[in-house]
Amino acid sequence: MTTALCAGLVLSGSSPVGQSAIATPATATATRDVDTLSRGNIDREALIQVSDASVTPTLAAAPTVYYVSAAAYLRAGPSTTAKALTTLAAGTQVAGNGDAANGWQPVTAGSTSGYVKTSLLTTTAPTKKASSGAAAASSAYPACASGSAVESGISANAVLVHRAVCTTFPEVTAYNGLRGDGTEHSSGKALDCMTSGARGQEIAAWLQANYSKLGIIEIIYQQKIWTTQRASEGWRAMPDRGSPTANHFDHIHVLVG
Repeated sequence: MTTALCAGLVLSGSSPVGQSAIATPATATATRDVDTLSRGNIDREALIQVSDASVTPTLAAAPTVYYVSAAAYLRAGPSTTAKALTTLAAGTQVAGNGDAANGWQPVTAGSTSGYVKTSLLTTTAPTKKASSGAAAASSAYPACASGSAVESGISANAVLVHRAVCTTFPEVTAYNGLRGDGTEHSSGKALDCMTSGARGQEIAAWLQANYSKLGIIEIIYQQKIWTTQRASEGWRAMPDRGSPTANHFDHIHVLVG
């Protein structure tokens, strides 16, 4: 007798000629499990990669964001004798570069890296003022009747200082502002008030007392300098530069933030 296995059925060859072969169930030895037919010998579950939840990627800590609380120098090293790379105005945002040490915080301001005194930094963002420096200058003091041409090209705070001095001390009629000599004047943030003697001392003291309102960070007069960064030291002596003008005996030099 011959048999043929087809789809799990056995056809018997012993049926009389002319009669249809009777399909009978195949024996158990020829039966294939449905799960085996659908999956064969491949264990698909084993192919699924289960991520290890215990592995946590390490992320680099974001740098601390600081804000300059008062005008400050960005210096090349952690010392008041290190070169001043630039002046940072109050409210300037900088990024911390590591930990502070000995009262100095390494930071990056724009594309320049250096050091700022920790006492001049805060992590609290400054509150935006309702008006700009230029608007404050226009509203606080009127335009000067004399010397007004000096305002061309200088910053808003420099305009404010000019109008404040012009209004409070009208006898001062000569000023120097923007000039391309490579000094602080080329930035538009410096103003020279042409005066001398005791009257100059009075004006310099008035500017010092009102530095915060006028955005002043540095004053030089009669070979002495006063800065907001070292305000606790008062007026400090400067080296002799060789002439009354170079030593600021005939004018007050004012630098703003």
